[in-house]
Amino acid sequence: MKRLCLLLALVSPVSALGADHHMALDELVVQGSALEETLPSELSDYGAELEVIDGQELERTGVSDVGQALQGNVPGIYLSPKTGRGDYADIAIQGSRSQDVLWLVDGVRINNRLFGSTSPLDSISTHMVERIEILKGGQGLFYGTQAVAGVVNIVLRKPEKDSGGTLTGAIGSLGDRRLAGHVSNHNDYGRWLVFGEHDHSDGYQPYRDTALQDSARRQKRGFTRSSYGGRYQLDAGTGQSLNVLVLRNDVEADFSRASNNFKAVNDRDEHIVSLKWDHQVNEQNGYFIKAYWHDWWTDYTRLNMDADRNITLISDRAEWGFDDYGINLTGRHTTDDGSQLLGGVDYQRYQGEDYSLRIDGKTEAVTAGFVQYRPHLSFSPDTHLALGARYNHSNFADDHSIWNISLKQPLSRDLNLKASVGTNFRLPSAFEMFVIDEDFPAGNENLEPEESINSNVSLTGHIGRPVEWHLGGFYREIDNLITVQDGQYANSNRTVRVHGAEAMLNLGGDRGWQLDLNATWADAREGGSDEQIADIPEWHANATLSWQGNDQGWQLNARHTGEVATTTADIGRQSYGDHTLLSASAWRQFGADGAHRITLRLENLRDRQYANGVAQATPSKGDPYRLETLGPPRNVQLEYSRSF
Repeated sequence: MKRLCLLLALVSPVSALGADHHMALDELVVQGSALEETLPSELSDYGAELEVIDGQELERTGVSDVGQALQGNVPGIYLSPKTGRGDYADIAIQGSRSQDVLWLVDGVRINNRLFGSTSPLDSISTHMVERIEILKGGQGLFYGTQAVAGVVNIVLRKPEKDSGGTLTGAIGSLGDRRLAGHVSNHNDYGRWLVFGEHDHSDGYQPYRDTALQDSARRQKRGFTRSSYGGRYQLDAGTGQSLNVLVLRNDVEADFSRASNNFKAVNDRDEHIVSLKWDHQVNEQNGYFIKAYWHDWWTDYTRLNMDADRNITLISDRAEWGFDDYGINLTGRHTTDDGSQLLGGVDYQRYQGEDYSLRIDGKTEAVTAGFVQYRPHLSFSPDTHLALGARYNHSNFADDHSIWNISLKQPLSRDLNLKASVGTNFRLPSAFEMFVIDEDFPAGNENLEPEESINSNVSLTGHIGRPVEWHLGGFYREIDNLITVQDGQYANSNRTVRVHGAEAMLNLGGDRGWQLDLNATWADAREGGSDEQIADIPEWHANATLSWQGNDQGWQLNARHTGEVATTTADIGRQSYGDHTLLSASAWRQFGADGAHRITLRLENLRDRQYANGVAQATPSKGDPYRLETLGPPRNVQLEYSRSF
């Protein structure tokens, strides 16, 4: 959930964090001083683990998909798109499940309210992305439900003080065609920006021919998506501003099947609207108030085909989706001795239904309040300590309270310690509470939230200027696990335990050669089981070698995924993964002030065929068999961009 916070706040400027592809935290300066915008960097300054992917890096590497941006760039994150660009994805932050990660666009929650494990990346492109902020570890104090393992906040480009814009076009060898642009200007009534993008891919066939049954048409999995909208900012006086965001995404995405399929397609409309007022009252007090609306509705059409090539209509634009809206008020008070008190209230209301899988349409309302105290310790002024608590009330799930303590402590000029511990929660999804489809377990309106306790600790240091390193460990327990018992969703007494470590080494500076290495180990098991939780690798690692000059650069990335496994009903435990993929990109700017840029990107450089998922296929005749979902083959993309 997104928070609706209440308090009197001063937004003291914070030195902010940053990123190359994952910059060091003290390199990026967050523009402006609005509390919501600086909150992630402040949390990092008080002990949270934060990585930032900069929008310029996305442009230079030719990445056009948020899922691609997160692959291989962020320590501790494993992400596997189902069938490449523009599709759902499995994600694990420090060994988590997908439903333990909260997704935001400019602070507006975009998680699928119907299905907690369905990622929302299929409708989000990267053209308007200014940066992507990844907060690792439990973040439920400020962000609420589903922030059990972390938060991914996609921050969009803002209106500039000067007029200007860009126009971008791209083509790719998988039938990719993309055209995007934006323009920004200002007048006496404020600053504004409008943008638009059209992105199409023919895609690829995600199953081997030998795995497809006679009842399945051989077809590629592709998509077409358009995104357009605008932003408006009015500076209404000293320390006062009004910000408006309007975003619409239209997506038509194929849904692949290995049997009984002639055509299956999701035709989706999504709107994100937010209105925010920021006010710095004086040097000690400030606040913001924000209202938002997010709706996400899909028409699902499915045509079955049998082995004799007869076609039957199963779903004719069956509707499924949700509406999500709320309001929040957040603030900060800074005392005379430099201590800070933050707090707020959060109200959210959402309704979702599904005429395809038959999820009953009901409305849930959630009200929450939180507070965090950041004392100034006169005996140790460099110590940053924060203590907080949150209370959550839902009209379906039980009331729930959580707490958090975090710390950042310099140990020497070149060495910092970060630590955090706290509780978090995940509210049941609409599917788990309200599903009434006879082909699925029954929903349960009396489900309790999943509860967890998280702890993170890390050491970060420098060896001279060109060498940075990071070593961290994490531990998580989840209770009240939502599972299926006797044909109905219910809370289990089993506990999920996750522990692991991550390491990062960066060699090089802002220009010239740079080498980035990171690796993550995560042991994630359910109580009583000696097997890793499905679709979470125990090991994954990345290596990036790059060179950057003033007007050109290149990058080579190697991404290794260790063995991953899943358990099927009839054919048992199945393993996949254990592969290494290479990608490369190069860019060059030219013309006055580098207004022209050409980017070449190569994905899956060696054209390796690999499985990024395994399921059980059950034919109408014969025994069940292993069905692998193949990852994308080699794809070459060429992009041209013109700034003005």
